[in-house]
Amino acid sequence: MPAGSADPRKVPASVWQLPAMIAALRARDMGHVLRLVRQYAGMSQTAIGIATGFSQGKVSEIMKGAIQVSRLDVFERIAAGLAMPDPARISLGLAPVSAEAGAMTGRPLSPSPTPPSDQPSEVDADPGLTAQHISLRSLTSATSAPIVTGLRRILTAQIEAEAMMGPQLLMRSIIGQVPIIERVCQVAKGTDRHEALSFGSEFLEFFGWLYQDSGNYIEAMRWTNKALDYAMEMGDHHVISYILMRKSNIAAESGDHAHGLGLANAALTNAGALTPRLRAVVLRARANAHAHLGDLSSFAEDSEAALSEAIAGVNQEESDRARYCTPAYIEMEAGASWLLLGRAANALPIFEDSRSRWIETSQVRDQALCLARLATAYAVADEPERACLATDDALTLTHVLGSGRVLSQLKTLRRRLAKWSAQDDVADLLTRLDIVTAPPSAPTTSEGPW
Repeated sequence: MPAGSADPRKVPASVWQLPAMIAALRARDMGHVLRLVRQYAGMSQTAIGIATGFSQGKVSEIMKGAIQVSRLDVFERIAAGLAMPDPARISLGLAPVSAEAGAMTGRPLSPSPTPPSDQPSEVDADPGLTAQHISLRSLTSATSAPIVTGLRRILTAQIEAEAMMGPQLLMRSIIGQVPIIERVCQVAKGTDRHEALSFGSEFLEFFGWLYQDSGNYIEAMRWTNKALDYAMEMGDHHVISYILMRKSNIAAESGDHAHGLGLANAALTNAGALTPRLRAVVLRARANAHAHLGDLSSFAEDSEAALSEAIAGVNQEESDRARYCTPAYIEMEAGASWLLLGRAANALPIFEDSRSRWIETSQVRDQALCLARLATAYAVADEPERACLATDDALTLTHVLGSGRVLSQLKTLRRRLAKWSAQDDVADLLTRLDIVTAPPSAPTTSEGPW
């Protein structure tokens, strides 16, 4: 319970499950969240203030929209004060309160503001397992297994949340866990070491992905390299190939296309031993590199092979790290490469087919990216009406995301639509695109940014 709180009235679980509440959490609209709490839980502004440690006046300003909450610590303060359950926390972009992680420290989790350090330091076993009661030096081989078990559950929830919310709200929580992961991989021994390295490689690869989706390719490659180090020590060729593919994607996106091609080739060194999904994502990465290098025939060949492997992977039983690799995903990426090659006519049917396959609403970011690319393709093909329809659909999803890749595509789309700015419907969309893609600016009050 937050400092200074009394015994706040409990918010019924059914309130957090309301469609309006879920939408407000995903939009990070805390004013709407608190209004729903007042309406359905019967909590007054004073009661909410007692629970969260805010004054009644401050709660009123948040509810009215005079204050827009943007800081992670304020989100966490409200979530903790209202005893927000894990599904609601995840919708808001916060780490869940894991029973396993809490058991390690005897207390619940909360976000860690502490960045990783090269030196062992006190960390909280918080929502990234940060606890001022645990020193990194106290983590030993004997404690590595339960820590990995708890962190793995947290990572699973964070991966699901990232697909819905984008990387920004998760980054701070993930950073707080990095020193613990590195320490566990230092001290784990015997049979526990392989599990620690396996989890460490998966965690750091995901950490690198967050940086990549935010547009920071230097940090993305740094942490993906560290993930590869752990995979190499394990000697797991599936994991090695997957991480080489991830490095290929980062290299290609950052402009080093030849290196991206070389890394994709390295990932396919023992292609026959890979799962269909793994072959699909590596072939997709190589196709993308070919497209950037202008090799149309090699791109088309690899794209077709990648789609065939993805279709075979639908019924795949063997586990791997490419669970997200569906035929819709492969088609969307192939369409992006056709667009890169200036072939909008080739890209459009692929994007439309990919769009029709998006039945998993949990992959909000990829769905939004597909729609933004589809809209761009229609704009390139001089079909403004269809471009506007797809743009509107993309913007409906994008307001809950913080994905640099989606925002970058929307900026490209905005430039393509600008030539029809005299049309009222296009002018309206251009304004909405400007709002969505504008650099964030934290609202301020007399007490500073919220």
